[in-house]
Amino acid sequence: MANGTFTVPCPAGQWTKVADGANYSSALLQVTSIGGVLAAIADSQPAAGASNGVLLSQSFVPFPLAAGDQVWCQPVGAGEATVRGIGTSV
Repeated sequence: MANGTFTVPCPAGQWTKVADGANYSSALLQVTSIGGVLAAIADSQPAAGASNGVLLSQSFVPFPLAAGDQVWCQPVGAGEATVRGIGTSV
């Protein structure tokens, strides 16, 4: 299995897909900007007001992914954020 690295900008106020189980069997994610980012595993984009998820930090957080899973991130607060990841290919 090969690893891939990626960086994804996450605009304020919306969910952004950062990793897909169709491409990765797992992903390590971390915030590389100031401020918090909420991450959720779902099969489609979470609703605008959804707050269920994991708060990412400067340390890598592991996400095991099944084929239909997607990892979505949304900044906490009004600022934009950037998420960095390392994915293990399927």
